[in-house]
Amino acid sequence: MGAPLRVLIIDDNEAIRMILTDMLAALGHQVVAEAESAEDAQKAYARHKPDLVTLDLSLSVVGGGDGLTVLKAIQGIDSRAKVIIVSGNAQNKVKAAVEAAGASAFVAKPIGEAEFAAAVAKAIAS
Repeated sequence: MGAPLRVLIIDDNEAIRMILTDMLAALGHQVVAEAESAEDAQKAYARHKPDLVTLDLSLSVVGGGDGLTVLKAIQGIDSRAKVIIVSGNAQNKVKAAVEAAGASAFVAKPIGEAEFAAAVAKAIAS
């Protein structure tokens, strides 16, 4: 494994953020920031410039947009951003939209450790 990645977790569910933090730590990576809303996510990305982002597709609308909106905003800050989309909706059309939008990988909720590790490896390689 290479150097530990610095990761930003974007999810409006605290339990999911905790699960992802634990999974990332088990893989040897460090969570540098967390965000619950689209607005906070963009600020956190600009401030921390993480190596990897995990992004919930269904963020609370109250926070200023959904996951695809945040993905586009992050890509506007850094066109080479590595973003893993995390979603409870694993329909093929959703996966296709995420891929077309430029995400590095997709992980379905509930999140399996092996599936998540594979998504991290795919994102790093992309």
